[in-house]
Amino acid sequence: MLSMLWNLIFFCLALGILVTVHEAGHFFAARLCGVKVLRFSIGFGRVLFKRTGRDGCEYALSLIPLGGYVKMLGENEKSGEESEKESEAAEDSEHSFKEKSAGKRAFIIFAGPLCNILLAVFLLTGLNMSGVIEVSPVVADVAPASPADRAGFKEKDLITSVDGTQVSSWNAVVLDLVGSAGNEKPVALNVVRNLGRGEHAELELSMKDFNLASKEDPLAIIGIKRYYGEVSRAVASVMPDSPASRAGIQPGDIVESVNGVKTPSWYRMQYEIENSESPLLSLIISRNEKLYSVELAAEVKYDKAAGKDRRIIGIGTTVTPDRSIAKEVDYSFVQALEKSLSDTWSLSKLVTMAVYKMVSGAISPESISGPIAIAKGAGDSASSGIAYFIGFLAAISVNLGILNLVPIPILDGGQLLFIAYEAVTGRTPGAKTQAMLTSIGFSLLLLLMVLAVFNDLRGL
Repeated sequence: MLSMLWNLIFFCLALGILVTVHEAGHFFAARLCGVKVLRFSIGFGRVLFKRTGRDGCEYALSLIPLGGYVKMLGENEKSGEESEKESEAAEDSEHSFKEKSAGKRAFIIFAGPLCNILLAVFLLTGLNMSGVIEVSPVVADVAPASPADRAGFKEKDLITSVDGTQVSSWNAVVLDLVGSAGNEKPVALNVVRNLGRGEHAELELSMKDFNLASKEDPLAIIGIKRYYGEVSRAVASVMPDSPASRAGIQPGDIVESVNGVKTPSWYRMQYEIENSESPLLSLIISRNEKLYSVELAAEVKYDKAAGKDRRIIGIGTTVTPDRSIAKEVDYSFVQALEKSLSDTWSLSKLVTMAVYKMVSGAISPESISGPIAIAKGAGDSASSGIAYFIGFLAAISVNLGILNLVPIPILDGGQLLFIAYEAVTGRTPGAKTQAMLTSIGFSLLLLLMVLAVFNDLRGL
């Protein structure tokens, strides 16, 4: 219950910030272009607070923080109180939205998404200036018969470039790989063997069947585990009342094989346990230079981080950190700004490609996330620290900005489409046509929201 409340609090905080910035973009652009703003509202439903400023604009805060809007003079026809306000200001046509040039109207509409993207740049610049820990993209292990295995990856490979772009951290690698999800053409990667001290190799990795809907680490999906240091083969801990405990496995034991398959590393042992055909396992363990046969039945437990069930036997190991692969980078303002612009551009391309691939059928609609997933992400990131929450906020802000530019009439992108039509043809779409397209857009958006919530509930 407390976890749900925590998620809800940070969901409202995140959405409130993003919506306010988005609508502020429209508001200030309208003022800059000489358009009279009648109402600036954050949220929907019951009005919690409202005040009319000296400029005649009504500022309102409503109960449900799932959106907001800026109402401009001459934007569209309304009934009731707002219609009266427009009638009173009818003679003030020079401050009407519809009387402005196509360029100015497009700027006002585009300013909302633009401010979301600029917010991401601002947040990431601050993060970069505060000091960033970069972990070199070194491969710890490669799952047998995985896409990474077929590509030729080996343990302790250092990834130096993805499709010709130099990379120095796992974040950069993941962004570039996920952006290639569903592509027929394989991704070209350059690696240097043995922690960057060995020979160079050029690999091709297929991302055609990559599942964006999965909650697993994208690297785990393609069969790669990240390297943080040397992982001991020896059992360091045994969970009480676990299959391993009941079978007599002790700290210091080493699992030499699982169901007849040799396990030269801890990761390979995990892989064989998780992927065995039956939960009944036959282990060979070494203890004090002697071999013992152990029979046990693995348990299945749900892994929230991976979003799926995993087989476990209840043992743990130790990792000796390799500090040579991690470094703290302190960026100057200019360097931080350059990096934040690059990261925001990469995120924008990723979101744009994901939308295109979803529409074209290259990736599954199951990858759509809704308010529940966003709330969980907000809560989880806040639990990890302010830096993680700021990073999450920046990523969601880019998503909101790009998705609002999709040419669906009810979104900013749809309004830009109408303005572009007017600029090209010299005439505005008819009122009935706009109303029909807006209704279709609303229905499509509602369908996407239902699908997103369904995906969220299925993932709980």
